[in-house]
Amino acid sequence: MAKAALFALALFAAAPAQAAPQTPAPDQAPATIAIQEQGSDEVPPGAPTDDYGFVAWCYGALDESLSVYDVVLPDLKDIDARFGSPVKEATPYADDIVDEHKALKRFAAAMEAAERASPQPIAEHGVAAINLGRSIWDPAKAQPRRQLAHAWLMWGLPNRCESTAKTLKARATLLGQAMAIGAPKVEAPEHPAAPPAPPPPAATSPDAPTIDSLLDPDAGASTAKTKVKGDTAKPAQSGAGN
Repeated sequence: MAKAALFALALFAAAPAQAAPQTPAPDQAPATIAIQEQGSDEVPPGAPTDDYGFVAWCYGALDESLSVYDVVLPDLKDIDARFGSPVKEATPYADDIVDEHKALKRFAAAMEAAERASPQPIAEHGVAAINLGRSIWDPAKAQPRRQLAHAWLMWGLPNRCESTAKTLKARATLLGQAMAIGAPKVEAPEHPAAPPAPPPPAATSPDAPTIDSLLDPDAGASTAKTKVKGDTAKPAQSGAGN
């Protein structure tokens, strides 16, 4: 069941009349929450204008809205029972709460990506922006719980929160990749020089025995005999014949 401003206004009109509130002192502003039209792409008054700070503001405002939901849930159930709704749920706005928890994770992921990619620490700025977003609920939380429930029904997260978080994360991711590419590379250790190739074997003389002949007993013997026979000089004539 999506929260709608028209539905909340109808609840205000149908709610029983209450005693007129006392006029606040001149230095005391009425305790109301700043209502922004749902679906607006404008930056709410007082919110940071930089992308990182604005996403942090959205995180704080939405996270506090979820805390308020836990407080006003009994009133939401009573309002749903009294005035009815075309959507029947065991717990009012349960699907919206699931979606808003997912949105919180997207905002947190965008902020974390920006913090990692930033050359300067920015987390402190993010914490301040988160607290600023939470603070928009302070005036409404000071009211009776029924009025706080009406304020919760009327408040909607600006569409700009989602689009800005998406842009912030994409830009931070690209910047982080560029920083990693530009970082000095670690030189790989040099490989030892390859040993020189052995020289080619010398040409075998025709008269030299081959390795095959040396391994073959018969062939080796024949070759050896031939070599001895051809190279041996004739024996000298004996002097007795003279």
